[in-house]
Amino acid sequence: MASVPLVDPVETSHASLLDQLSQSEQSIGGARYDFLLLWGVPLIIFALVQFYLSSALLVRPTTGEAMIAMLMMTSAVVTYAHLVAAAPRAYLNREVFAAHRTRLTVTPVLLVAALMISPALLALAGVVAVFWDVHHSAMQNFGLARIYDMKAGNDARVLRRADLRLSWMLYVGPIMAGASLAAHFQSFDRLATTSLSSLADLPGVFETQLPLLRAAGVIAYLFVLGWAVLDYRAAARRGYRLPAHKAALIGTTGLVSLLAWGFASPLIAFTTINLYHAIQYFALVWVKEGARMQAWLNMPRGPVLLLFLGGCGAAGIAYQLATSAYSGWILAPFIACSLLHFWYDGFIWSVGKKLV
Repeated sequence: MASVPLVDPVETSHASLLDQLSQSEQSIGGARYDFLLLWGVPLIIFALVQFYLSSALLVRPTTGEAMIAMLMMTSAVVTYAHLVAAAPRAYLNREVFAAHRTRLTVTPVLLVAALMISPALLALAGVVAVFWDVHHSAMQNFGLARIYDMKAGNDARVLRRADLRLSWMLYVGPIMAGASLAAHFQSFDRLATTSLSSLADLPGVFETQLPLLRAAGVIAYLFVLGWAVLDYRAAARRGYRLPAHKAALIGTTGLVSLLAWGFASPLIAFTTINLYHAIQYFALVWVKEGARMQAWLNMPRGPVLLLFLGGCGAAGIAYQLATSAYSGWILAPFIACSLLHFWYDGFIWSVGKKLV
C-alpha cells in the first residue's frame, strides 16, 4: 500500500498548526469557511448552546422555559431540514444520478408505500432511524477526514480503516458511557401499540445492563484510541504527515462528542450534536453542489443559496409538524426521508472515486 506524504516534512515541521489551518488550498471551502462551518463548528455550537442555556437560567422561569423550547424547536427543524439537503447531490449531479438511477428512483417509492401500508413497519423505521443516525453521524466525520487527507495529497487508502474505527468510536463510545444512552432506547416506545409490541420491552432489558454497557463503552473507547495512536505512528514512519485540518476535525468532534454525550444532559447533547452535524452537511453540500445548483437555476449565487436553505428549512418545518400527526400517511414520507438520507450518503459521496 503506497503511502506518499502530502506535504514536505521539512516545511511541515516549521509550520505552526495555525499557519497550516490558514492554508486555503488544503481546506474544503476556504480557511475561514472550514473554521466556521466544518472543523470548528462543533466547538462553536457547543459553546453557544451552553451560553444560551445558561442565559435561560438567569431569567424568569416562564421566559427560560420558552427559550429552551425555542432552542429545541430550532434544533429539530434544522436537523430535519438537512435531511433533504442531499437532493441536489443525488438528483442534480448527473454523474451521481446516472450511477445510481434505480436506487434513487425506485427505492423511495417502494419505501414510502411500505411505510404507509404497515403501521408496524412505520414504527420500526422510526426506531431504525434513531440508531442509524448514530452511525451516520460518525461516518460524516469519517468522510470529512478522508476529504482532508485527499486535499493534502494523501492516498485515500492510507489509514482508512484506522480512521473508520476512530471516527465511529469517538462518537459511539461517549454515547454508551453517558446519560444519553437511555434516551436512545426510548425510541422503542413507539412499537408498543403495534404488532411488534414485544420489542418495546427491550429498553427495560438494556436499562438493567446500563453499568455493564457503560463500562464496555469506556474500555472500547480507550482501546480504539490507543490502537489509532499505534496506527498513526506506524504510518508516520512510512512517511505519512497528518493534515492540520484533519487533526483539527478529529480534535474538535472528538472533544465535543466526549463532553456532550459523555458528560452533558441529553438536552445539551442532542441539541449540540444535531446542530453542528446539520451545519457541516449544509456547508459540504454547498461547496460541492452550489455551482451546479446555480447553473441549473441560472441565478446569482446569493439567491440560489437562499432558495437552497429556504427549501430545506420549509421541509424541516413540515417534518416537525408531521411528527405530531396521528396519521401514518402523513408521517411515512418524512420517516422515509430520514432513512433515505442515511442510505444515500453511503454511496453519493466517494473520496475513492474522486467525487468530492
